[in-house]
Amino acid sequence: MDNHENQLNDSLEYVHHELQRVQTIAGTLSAVETRHFKDLTNLGDDRLNQIAIEEQNAARQLGEVKQICLSLAQRVEELKNNMQQ
Repeated sequence: MDNHENQLNDSLEYVHHELQRVQTIAGTLSAVETRHFKDLTNLGDDRLNQIAIEEQNAARQLGEVKQICLSLAQRVEELKNNMQQ
């Protein structure tokens, strides 16, 4: 590989690593939000139930972020593999 290809490969490796980090963070936060939803809905207060619904929506969105990161990380990995061939 020449210098340009090495730089590109390093950049793809960095992007892949960071996407995996974001994926892990989003998954962790999604799990926390889901737990908050369950805890809040068990308290029986209307205001807390509304907050629980917001937590559930946040958990769903974070789950989507996690899936997006997974897809992007896989695509970056494919690009790296194609470059090395």
